Amino acid sequence: MSTLVAITSLVLAAAPGDVPRAGTEALEHPLLAVGTAPTGDTTVQAVAEPRAAPTSRTVRVVSEVLVAGAAGTLTGALGGYLGCIGSLSAQDSCSEGTVAAGLLSGFGLAVATMVPLTGAYFDAHGSPWVSWFGEALGAGAAFGIGQGSTSRLMWVAPPLMLAGAVLGYELSTKPGPSPAPRPKANGERISVVPTFGPDGRGGLVVAGRF
Repeated sequence: MSTLVAITSLVLAAAPGDVPRAGTEALEHPLLAVGTAPTGDTTVQAVAEPRAAPTSRTVRVVSEVLVAGAAGTLTGALGGYLGCIGSLSAQDSCSEGTVAAGLLSGFGLAVATMVPLTGAYFDAHGSPWVSWFGEALGAGAAFGIGQGSTSRLMWVAPPLMLAGAVLGYELSTKPGPSPAPRPKANGERISVVPTFGPDGRGGLVVAGRF
């Protein structure tokens, strides 16, 4: 036993002073050295979405004519068919006047509805009342032209009614609000710095100019 103690004493005495002892590693040789990591810079930019340009009047007018004309054709045909059924005689013939009344009524209602709706879809801000007044003027002109001929009235009235409705709506349109100028990009520079404390704990330091 005394021999083992003597050998241990000799080994410890001969060991160099920089050899770490048990329990002293954290003091003489810390695992985490205090220092500053390289700074990472990120740039945050706020960019406003530009407002879409307003639709041109030509595209809007063509759309109104096509949509209202198609809807008026369908409802006018349905109205004429119903008028024909209601006026069937014993000889299975339709009254031309009743067919014309059903056709023009269906066409007029569809045009009066679809022209303002199509214009509102393109943000035209027109007046439906002026559109209806224009359609009525077109119908009056058609009755003056087709007086005495029902077939001629059925050919002339729909285009004049549609033209009066579109023209009245477009004349009553109001200019929409001008698009706001696009703001400049606002750059905000932010610096993120990771740091370590003397006790070995890490953290992040955020600094920047806003």
